[in-house]
Amino acid sequence: MTVIVLTAVPPSLRGVLTRWLFEIAPGVFVGRVSARVRDRLWSRIEEGIGRGRAILVNSAPDFTQGTWWWGLEGL
Repeated sequence: MTVIVLTAVPPSLRGVLTRWLFEIAPGVFVGRVSARVRDRLWSRIEEGIGRGRAILVNSAPDFTQGTWWWGLEGL
């Protein structure tokens, strides 16, 4: 399961994510994608985020979790 939370990002970036994930609330995306798709989505987020923020939480089959973030230096 992958969860991505976006704040203050361009609408086009949200549109990219809706091709692969469900937007269950404004800026909150969830779904099951392969590691390859997840990594490509994160690359697109890094390229298109502007001055916004993003957090990605991912669970793996071995019950580990990974967390990525962008634009949260001031928190």
